[in-house]
Amino acid sequence: MASLSLESTKGVKAELTPPVPTPHWGSQSGASFTVRATTTISARPQPVLDGLLDTSTWPVWNNFVPRASLSNPSKDSDDPSRLHPGTLFTEHVDMAGRGRSTIVKMKLLMTTLDEMDEPDKKGFRAVWLGKGYPDWALRSERVHEIYEESKGRGTVYDVFETFSGPLAWAVKFFVGSTLVKRFGQWNGELKAFVEGRT
Repeated sequence: MASLSLESTKGVKAELTPPVPTPHWGSQSGASFTVRATTTISARPQPVLDGLLDTSTWPVWNNFVPRASLSNPSKDSDDPSRLHPGTLFTEHVDMAGRGRSTIVKMKLLMTTLDEMDEPDKKGFRAVWLGKGYPDWALRSERVHEIYEESKGRGTVYDVFETFSGPLAWAVKFFVGSTLVKRFGQWNGELKAFVEGRT
């Protein structure tokens, strides 16, 4: 298991922000907050995307979510541990960020994997929709944007998750600051993992 160090979070910006619109839920009323983390990784976008979507590598680098269980891996893929649009999966979350087995499980659905070809964003966008609670109670959507840095200095990895619904305030109050730390940790550890392989 990779261990978190100050080096692995260097160059990562993580914060709570006002709600950011998401592809599925859009700009919704009652959206409570967004957790966001951004870093630049010294690699091309494809290896960053591969590290993110290949859940078999998570025990190596990811102390926040050291394991994922895929309920319906893609039948079109040779790799049953890789996330694809339509994959239902469960994140095994360690809110302390130590890579331990834990009872906290988050159900998600990967809804989208798109290529981005915008003037300032060339790369990929992957979207995961929270499925652990009824939509009327808590909605969450996590967006991963992986694109070339404008000055050619690597790849920007920007991940944000917007929470809304009646229970969103409780998530923010009880674990909002912890989520900021863990999202920063996720980014830093993915950065260290990808840069160590390229």
